[in-house]
Amino acid sequence: MKEEIVAVDVETTGLDPNHDEIIEFAAWRVREDASPEVLHFFARPTRPVPERVLRLTGISREELERADSLLAHREEILAFLGNSVLVGHNLSFDINMLEHGLKVHLDNPVWDTLDLSRIFFPSLKYYRLASIAEKLHLDTKGRLHRAQEDAWVAARVLEACWQKGLEYDLSLFRQASVWLEGWSGRGFFASLERTVRRRFPDRPIRTDWRPGRAQDSLFPGTKPQGNIPAAADWVGRFLSAPGTLAQGLPGYESRPGQVLMAEKVTKSLVRSEHVVIEAGTGTGKSLAYLTPSLWWAKKTGHKVVIATHTIPLQEQLANKDVPILESTLPFSFRSQVLKGKNNYFCLRNWLILNQNPGELSPEERVAGLSILTWLRETETGDAQELPQSPGFRRLWPRINAENCNYARCPHSGTCFFLTAKQKAEDADLLIINHSLLFSDIKTGGNVLPEYHYAVVDEAHHLYSSALEHLGTEISLEKISRILDGIHRPAGPCLYAGIKANSSRYSVLAHGVWERFAARLEDVPGQCASVREQARGLFQLLADVLGENQSLRLVPSHQSEDWWGVLKVQAENLSGRLGDLGQTFAALEDLTEREEASELETLRAELGENFRLLESLLADLSTCMDVEENGQVIWLEKSFAPVWKSTPVDVSAILREKLFDRLETVILTSATLSIAGSFTHFLTELGLETATATLTVDSPFDYDRQMQFYIVKGLMDTKRCEGFLAEDVAEFTAEIARRMGGRTLVLFTSHQFLRATHRALRERLERVGIETLGQGIDGARSAILEEFRRNPRSVLLGANSFWEGIDITGETLSCVILVKLPFCPPGRPLMEARAEFLERQGKNAFRDLFLPEAIIRFKQGFGRLIRSGEDRGAVILFDSRITEKSYGRLFLSSLPVATHVRGDRQQIIRRLEAWLGGGDFPNDPKNGTLKAVRLGDV
Repeated sequence: MKEEIVAVDVETTGLDPNHDEIIEFAAWRVREDASPEVLHFFARPTRPVPERVLRLTGISREELERADSLLAHREEILAFLGNSVLVGHNLSFDINMLEHGLKVHLDNPVWDTLDLSRIFFPSLKYYRLASIAEKLHLDTKGRLHRAQEDAWVAARVLEACWQKGLEYDLSLFRQASVWLEGWSGRGFFASLERTVRRRFPDRPIRTDWRPGRAQDSLFPGTKPQGNIPAAADWVGRFLSAPGTLAQGLPGYESRPGQVLMAEKVTKSLVRSEHVVIEAGTGTGKSLAYLTPSLWWAKKTGHKVVIATHTIPLQEQLANKDVPILESTLPFSFRSQVLKGKNNYFCLRNWLILNQNPGELSPEERVAGLSILTWLRETETGDAQELPQSPGFRRLWPRINAENCNYARCPHSGTCFFLTAKQKAEDADLLIINHSLLFSDIKTGGNVLPEYHYAVVDEAHHLYSSALEHLGTEISLEKISRILDGIHRPAGPCLYAGIKANSSRYSVLAHGVWERFAARLEDVPGQCASVREQARGLFQLLADVLGENQSLRLVPSHQSEDWWGVLKVQAENLSGRLGDLGQTFAALEDLTEREEASELETLRAELGENFRLLESLLADLSTCMDVEENGQVIWLEKSFAPVWKSTPVDVSAILREKLFDRLETVILTSATLSIAGSFTHFLTELGLETATATLTVDSPFDYDRQMQFYIVKGLMDTKRCEGFLAEDVAEFTAEIARRMGGRTLVLFTSHQFLRATHRALRERLERVGIETLGQGIDGARSAILEEFRRNPRSVLLGANSFWEGIDITGETLSCVILVKLPFCPPGRPLMEARAEFLERQGKNAFRDLFLPEAIIRFKQGFGRLIRSGEDRGAVILFDSRITEKSYGRLFLSSLPVATHVRGDRQQIIRRLEAWLGGGDFPNDPKNGTLKAVRLGDV
């Protein structure tokens, strides 16, 4: 590139330009045909530098004490920067710090490598400088988190983006123009375009928006059919040592539990029976159900559906386990991942957005440019391939396929969702998630291709997934999104699209277009009327919620003063939605009388929006019906109020729509039983208690690999949270000091997590251990990455951290469970389910709250040991497990035979002895839990 660039980075005392200061500055000047030049120095701050900053950067206090102030280098810095293009990673922060510290305004052109890397490498998982350097194999010149090294790597990232950009033809720059307007990095694109024109004048220019890869079939590269074994016992031999899998997969070790599970799955498929399998961590359950499922699908010609709860497991199956079987099975097969329509890119919506994007934030412009390059690479159009940045999350609802009628779309030939759906029809193995499974049930089988056999993994979530997806919810955001698709003052919408393409509809018979156009003019006013009424309704709901996080709506509320207002507001919204719906029905009717192909897309759009409005009306009616005993209706505070409704009990629906309809359903998870019994799980799902079950123990030696400690005297049941945050923080700090960090602390309350975090951070900073709090120090994925990167850290998490975390090795050596994970009282759905059980003569605590807590407890406990080499301790602060009669159900549900209980000092001494290699008395009796009191040892 011809431009002179200066790559800049600063290290600071913190992240607030108004209060924090620069402690290290570095800049590299890079010019074509010249050696790089560097300017680097430390700067003495006027405020103390936090210990964590010194630890992160490796800068010593002595180096800072010997340094001059930043202002002493003011002229030197400004001369070095000159009029060059400034380059850096998340450069706006560095510039803000420099402007405050030097008391200047920098008006240099700015090229931010954080933005550029997202654009030119859109499928990276992380965009921290270190992560990008690792993925792109860049020379880091030493330790990152130092200004000189970080600035150098930023320059190398810029070079990598430049080289990647040189691979594109001029169509990229033409298509990018609408996204570049007003964005700081547009100069980079201009320079890149000039270079491409000069160097590659004969390069062909693409004319399509989705280059893709031309394929003659939906499943290219499928190997020959191969031999499908006739006998069912082949499955066990394939997975056994020295079976076919062991021969074809170096490093594979056969596990007896895996073989046992695979044989049970095979038997269930052959006999057309349902089965529930609890497979302990390390069983290898994915291959244990995939192998027989694929064999059965090929043998019978019947598709097998695999449903997971989480996207990570879905991707693990598709990207790790299925490829293993593709390379080792003696026969070929076709597999496909299918997700909900809103996960797929829609070319039609994208083209509409490009015609009239409206006001775009800088983050949305970067997201749009990322999508442009991604479209030249992706084969699936799946949103999960893209970085989930704030700009992307705002942009994606406008360009996904959620409301697309692909059957009538002019771009159906290049539709990602339609391609995935066609592949799903032809696949032997279809991998979906629980959400799509219930969408299919809810629509009477109109979402998935016909199937008769299913495996449900992460099945402990199946009931809660059913409650979530078989219910309804309304929010102002949902209503606004639908209305934005119909009409908005600025930006792409159906109304603007029809007006812009009115000449295309001249095929309508004489007088019909005039009537159509006249009726169309009702739409803007009706949309505005619905918006106004919806805002009023949801403002009322916000007032009703007040400071509460949720509020269940029950018949007694009908006597409240606000109920009458709510009823009027809801009826007014229904009326206005109905008027808008009638307009769409009339518009659709006018086009239905004509047969011109030009009207196909228009008819589809009108019909789809009419159905969306009808669905909103139905949901609104459901949410107002508080007299319906079979439904629970409540308000929930997210960023704004959400109005929800769901069946109280879904066992009958699951029995009728899933278990009675399918030949075989295999339900599996690592946490399904309670004290060895599956009764709660079976009853909850509507299955007979005589349903076949299997427990496959984990191959890990828990009593050798870990210690389980129960702390006495820390809990105070008189307190709301059961503990004093200071006490929890102090004891956690003692444990973390001895573990050298490497600790995960699981909470049941975000409020108590925050209180503990405040008390813990200062204690751990003094000993060089970092505190990472969920929702405080970053989002879930960010603090997990930081925890993996820095073992000398303690991670505080709630809710989502109790499962789905897989950290092997010494990085995680201690899990602290602060409290038994009982559901907090007052949650509307659990409250309604409890009342439902009480009406049946059951005990809500025994039959609902206790089983749910035990399953959750098993999940949290299971975060520690994830491989045969893992070693560590689980420490429970909640002494109710040994003081209450129900505690034995928790203890007998765990995979350990022994535990230690004692006060804080005793636990610390025992932990120190164990870490030092001391012996510990283990109970040799399998299946019994021996309570070892420290005073008795």
